[in-house]
Amino acid sequence: MRLLTAAILACGLIQAQDPAALKFPPLRPVHIPQVETYTMRNGIRVYLLENHELPLVNGLALVRTGGLFDPPDKIGLASLTGTVMRSGGTRAKSGDQLNEELENLAASVESSIGDTAGEVSFSTLSADTAQVLAAFRDVIREPAFRQDKIDLAKMQIRSAIARRNDNPNRIAAREFSRLIYGKNTPYGAQVEYDTVARITRDDLVAFYRRYYFPANVMLAVYGDFDSARMKAQLERLFGDWNDTQPPVPAFPKVERRPAPGVYVATKSDVDQTVFYVGQLGGELRDKDDPALEVMGDILGGGFASRLFKRVRTELGYAYDVSAGWSPAYNYPGTFEIAGSTKSASTADTLAVIRQEVRRLRTAEVSDEELRTAKETLLNSFVFNFDRPSKTLSRMLRYEYYGYPKDFIFQYQKAIAAVTKSDVLRVAKQYLDPAQFTIVAVGNPAEFGKPLASLGLPVHSLDITIPKPEAAEVTARRAIGR
Repeated sequence: MRLLTAAILACGLIQAQDPAALKFPPLRPVHIPQVETYTMRNGIRVYLLENHELPLVNGLALVRTGGLFDPPDKIGLASLTGTVMRSGGTRAKSGDQLNEELENLAASVESSIGDTAGEVSFSTLSADTAQVLAAFRDVIREPAFRQDKIDLAKMQIRSAIARRNDNPNRIAAREFSRLIYGKNTPYGAQVEYDTVARITRDDLVAFYRRYYFPANVMLAVYGDFDSARMKAQLERLFGDWNDTQPPVPAFPKVERRPAPGVYVATKSDVDQTVFYVGQLGGELRDKDDPALEVMGDILGGGFASRLFKRVRTELGYAYDVSAGWSPAYNYPGTFEIAGSTKSASTADTLAVIRQEVRRLRTAEVSDEELRTAKETLLNSFVFNFDRPSKTLSRMLRYEYYGYPKDFIFQYQKAIAAVTKSDVLRVAKQYLDPAQFTIVAVGNPAEFGKPLASLGLPVHSLDITIPKPEAAEVTARRAIGR
């Protein structure tokens, strides 16, 4: 390989240059396409964006619902509903029949429900738009929730529960989130064998009926179509859908409940410690969010960040370490520092991380750090809007979560305006290392020094998976035992 590279260089096909000497043209400004919007008589809000570059049509329905509405004793209901809306088929066709039809068309219709939104999407060649739109309509309006597919989806959830402690990274992320938000809150709740066992088909049908009604739906279609014809198609498919429900309530609020300390999940079959360090964060719409995101990038956003230079390059404690202020759209996100380190250097790594956070709170960052972080954020943000389809999707979500129409430009201007004094101010105001939650997943027997050396209380995390007691009782009753 070295000989080949040398030969290519000798031929002048590649010129070795100092990366600092490379010149790149400025990124093009974000362009907001002309999206046609209107509201159907039944309340569905529609967004249409024609684009004839490729013979493709894509659509997305956003529904105001989510796992945050799960009953406490039936965690997993929303997710299960979103899955079986598609896999369980419709009144006219089973899920398997839908699969065959769509596969023959190289098309797709998918459904899911996350924490704060339900989604049904489709993708098709423009020539098959009418047929795929009909399937899309049926999944939204006439899901059948066949029992065999509910049973299959529940079995898959149980299988995921059984494997949830296999990966230390997932353990650390999960336990950090549950501590930050509170294990007994909708934001920290966790699906268990028992909560899945309690969910019935009637529950899925009731959940669907409560949230899937026209006034609770936003529908976007993008691609190779004629808007007038698309309007007519949508009217035929959805115009007679007149189901009504009371307005959907607001999502539950997040209560600030700091959980300072070190929380250790013992996993003796690993030779590294995976860690998460941080606290509750904020929303994307917060006035200080731009400065906080710049701050997070300076601390741990990439190869030029302080944590990467100190923890990995200088000390060699960790192969990977990152940090970021990660806002959510409509509830406080998190500030988190994550990575992994050799078991023996666990306490030292965590101590250095806290030192770097304190340093960020005591003096202004350099001009170069500020410039690099702002350029990184602005450049990465622009790539969320480099195609009209991405722009439409982002605009749809901004409206879904109640953001102003010009938020794209507000955000860009706010990032560009962040100063060194802003970074110092928000670091002092929002970060408190004494209140950090620290989760460490590893083998304590191999830690080089006790984590109590960090000067914080140390707690053991019980990550034992509760046995499916309710499911076993139900099964025994079913067979008369």
